[in-house]
Amino acid sequence: MRVSLPRLVNLTSKLKELRIVLDPTGDTSKGAREFVQKFYPNLKKHNPNLPILVRECTGIQPRLYARYENGKEISLGLTNQAAPDIQKNVEAVGK
Repeated sequence: MRVSLPRLVNLTSKLKELRIVLDPTGDTSKGAREFVQKFYPNLKKHNPNLPILVRECTGIQPRLYARYENGKEISLGLTNQAAPDIQKNVEAVGK
């Protein structure tokens, strides 16, 4: 499957941290691993002051966590999602 780099947006300043938690070898985290490999560098380039953390843990389902300035935190499951779909989720939490 060919993945093209989508337009990357600057994420809202209200977003204070993004965390991606994934299994380094699990099938359900394949799209999350691909997202980190292909999309993370440009995402970080466009949002240099935003902490973007990638955590690996064996045996877990992949999740995206977004923490905002008021302490609110949301999480989205990324199980079996393709990298472009994960990019859409990142854009959605970053609006």
